[in-house]
Order: sequence, then C-alpha cells, then structure tokens
Amino acid sequence: MSKVVLRTRQECEDLVRGLCFRGAGGGGGPTGGLKLLLDQLEAGRQIEWVDLATLPDDAWTVTVAGMGGRAGEGGTEEELAQLGCVEEKYDHLGLAVAAVKALEDSEGARVEAIVPGETGASAVPAAIATALEFGVPVVDADYAGGRAIPEVPQAIPELRGVPVCPMSFVTRWGDVVILKDTVSSAMADRIGRMITLASYGATGFAWYLMQAKQVKDVVAVGTLTKALNLGRVIREAREAGLDAVKEAVEAVDGWLLFEGEITETEVADEQSYAFGLGTHKLKGLGGHEGHTFSIWYKNEYHVSWLDDKPFVTSPDSMIIVNLKTGEPAISYDFSVGDHVAVIGRRAHEAHRTAEGIEALGPRHFGFDIDYVPIEERVKEFDL
Repeated sequence: MSKVVLRTRQECEDLVRGLCFRGAGGGGGPTGGLKLLLDQLEAGRQIEWVDLATLPDDAWTVTVAGMGGRAGEGGTEEELAQLGCVEEKYDHLGLAVAAVKALEDSEGARVEAIVPGETGASAVPAAIATALEFGVPVVDADYAGGRAIPEVPQAIPELRGVPVCPMSFVTRWGDVVILKDTVSSAMADRIGRMITLASYGATGFAWYLMQAKQVKDVVAVGTLTKALNLGRVIREAREAGLDAVKEAVEAVDGWLLFEGEITETEVADEQSYAFGLGTHKLKGLGGHEGHTFSIWYKNEYHVSWLDDKPFVTSPDSMIIVNLKTGEPAISYDFSVGDHVAVIGRRAHEAHRTAEGIEALGPRHFGFDIDYVPIEERVKEFDL
C-alpha cells in the first residue's frame, strides 16, 4: 500500500492506541497525540503516510521529536525573568516545526518528507503534524525499530554507523542551537538534555537529515500501518465482547507475560528532567496468582523480574495494558490497584545484533543481567 489516509476520529483513536502499545511504555502520552491529530482533521487537513519506496532517492528527509521528561517545566517567575524568559514563543508543535526550519536553514536543504524517530502515541502524531505544517508526507517507518527508545544512540542509524549530526535544538523561549558535530551520539543526547534542563522545559530537536536512498537501510518499515491495524484489533475485540488482551497478543505475535494487580510504584527523581524513571510491582491474578512481577522503566519498559528472577528485558519490548479492555498507557500513567496485563514481543532485528544489545540491553541500563531473547525466556519460565 503506497499511501494510508485517516479521515475519522475513530481511525485517529485506533492509530494512537496502536502507537501507544508499540511504544513499549514511552513515546509520549496518547491524550496529547490524539489532540494533535484531531486538530489537523478539524483544520481540514488530510492525515496520511506513504511508503518510503515512493520517495525519489534524492529527496531530503529529517526526523523530529521533543526532548524532556515528565518533570518538564520549572524555574520560578523571578528566575525566568532574569534570564529573559518572559514569554513562550513556541508550543510543542511549534518547537518541532522550528527545529526543522533551523536545520534546513543551517544546512541549505529543503525537507521533502518526515521520518518518525520512534513509534509512540505522541511521537508519531507530532511528526505527522509537523509534516502537514510543511506540506510534505510522513514516511511509514521509524528509526527505533517499531518501538520507542529513551536515548538517541539506540536508534538504528547509530547502530549502522550513520552520523547523528547536524542536529538542531529549539527551546520554548526561542533559543536555537545547531550542533554541527559531536564526539559521540551519546554526547549529543547529553547536550540536548542539558539544554532541556537549562531552559526549564521540553525542547524540539531535528536530526538525521538524509536523502531517501540513505534512509532505506536504517529504518523499520511499515510501523505506522502496523500500529493502526493493532489499535483497530483491540477496539474491535472490545466491541465484539472478545478478550482484547488475547487478541492484542496474537496481533503482535507476542506473549502474555503476566496478569496482576499493581501493588507498588516506585518513582525515581534521578534525571527526572530528562526521563521518567521507576518500577511497578505486581501480584498475580488469574493464572498468575501466587506469583510476583516487577518491571523497571526509563521512559520505556526495559527490565522485568518474575518471582524475583530476571525475566524479559530490552531490546525486546514490553507493554502494560488494562486487563479488561486491553487499553495501553505510558509507563508512569498506572497506579496502585490497577488490574493489568503485561505483553511482550520480539525486538527488531537491528536491536538483536551485538551492537543493538550493547545499546539497548539490560547492562546498558546498569543491571548485571545478560540479555536472553524473549522466546527463550518464556520457555525457561514455562509460559
């Protein structure tokens, strides 16, 4: 299919639901993402995406996103006034648009398509809305392997040696920073987060300015269409009185890892300006009664334990959904007492290489745990 077009609110809701599920707990909240899409519909714009293969090889593309965690904005009124930050110049969409324009101006290129940086309930709608502002298409693909990731160095282009620079960063106050070169993508990521800290809020940033012929080797294709189909499957299962969790597991060729009640949520303050960090603890329900489950997140879910033993980890994906409805949510939107299911699925092949495991595996996040593919873990635990 060369092009997909969304024309109704229900289609937008299906897309955002599927994006949230595939975002593995990160990628931004669904409420903001849905608003971005509905605002475009109300403005009479056509929400669509295209196959990468339909773009000319020499077409310039870019990816765009927001950077900053849930702590977000800060600073007293007096502090902001002393810095000259008295009026916000950009909202979240404006930040993304300004970041793309800044990179275009810096590099003398005209962007002809937007490639989402990751799959997520806000990340993709932001890319779609930005593309509509420029009158260019969004590509049915992403650089994170059909999931969301917390750090720039975990993107597929990085794993395959594509330079992350030049990058542009724009603050809500109107500051513009162009990073021409960097010693590493990890340092570029850190610089961006320091800008977020310094400016007391999320920033827009644009990067991976590449021609379409370069993009083809470093993306996961079809990820937007897969998200739309998944969101539809979950909704239709509910409407038909079917088990939405079971249908979702089958739709992603995944595994039901646990059913339980959240008994505790631990939220870490460390780096909260840049990431959401925390752990959910569950006690088993149904077939998992008598067992316990814990899952740690850094924006996305990355490490889990079943009965206190290491279980599924990144780079494979996990997502928590409502046990009755199958509705997903981002990692820090669950509360004690919620009845949930945890679903796992395989990582993109790029993240199962030695480089991918080093970048996104449990040891990267400081855990003394070896990555074991999800299909082996579930056999080990007889699930």
